[in-house]
Amino acid sequence: MVILKGFLFFILFCISVLMSAALAHDASEKVLAKKIFGNFLTPTKLKSESIGKYNKGCLNGGVELPVKGETWQHINSKRGRNWGHPRLINFTKDLSQKVAEFGWIGLYIGDLGNPRGGPTPYGHAAHQVGLEVDIKFRKPATLDLSVKDSHNDHRYGKPSFKEMNVVSKNQKNVNSNWTQEHMNILKAAAQDERVNKIFVNAAIKVWMCKNAGSADRSWLMKIRPERGHSEHFHVRLKCPEGSPDCVNTPLWNKYKNVDGCDKQLAWWVTDRLKPKKKVIKKTVEIKKKFKCAHARCYLPEELPKACLKTMHVEN
Repeated sequence: MVILKGFLFFILFCISVLMSAALAHDASEKVLAKKIFGNFLTPTKLKSESIGKYNKGCLNGGVELPVKGETWQHINSKRGRNWGHPRLINFTKDLSQKVAEFGWIGLYIGDLGNPRGGPTPYGHAAHQVGLEVDIKFRKPATLDLSVKDSHNDHRYGKPSFKEMNVVSKNQKNVNSNWTQEHMNILKAAAQDERVNKIFVNAAIKVWMCKNAGSADRSWLMKIRPERGHSEHFHVRLKCPEGSPDCVNTPLWNKYKNVDGCDKQLAWWVTDRLKPKKKVIKKTVEIKKKFKCAHARCYLPEELPKACLKTMHVEN
């Protein structure tokens, strides 16, 4: 009996060693972080914690947002990017219930993040620490779309889900798809104390600045102009308690006004849209090596050290 127990212990020890070897990261292989984190199907079983910067980090103890709920439906669920910190999951559910006040049955939810956060295989620079979610501008008529009808990613076949663009072709104004209901939803999200920033197309913020009224306008500072974002808005939450290695981004307190409706905003819909002048570059004999600083190029060792543990920990 003693010999049998010893033999079983030896077998378990060998299995443990083999599993550790399989999980070990070999830096010499130069496997991109996006490929590693994009392949995880499950979160870690560690306590929930956001690690690093929004565009350079990872997530422990991720929670899954169900594809469908009473007041939401996740779009492009085949991507598997419906994971986040519990704070993000709760916020998303709360906002999807809040929109009933504005005549909506719920929300179409876009990407959150990978089960363990980190860089996504394509599509985002941020969405890495489980605190960001994309929310569609399209008003739901139903929250029971089939998997086929709820995707618009060509990687999974011909797109079926139709996005709603609320910005004009000249990128200077909103179009007829934009409604007061959209602003009400954005305002409700911005007034949530959990929110750090909300990214929208600049034309949207221009309209909001003109139509927000003269009462408290401080919430408008959280609405930030960004390229794209004409079919969805991107919510970023503040770092939660219990995540000491999470790095908040500042709310640009250099502005003298309280709403961010200023010359910098005007630049987005004027000078930024002007055609760029062609610059003839002189031939340089010695070519400098190009260093990619985008999330799509990160190696695992370029992420916070704690993310290496997130990569290697067993399910």
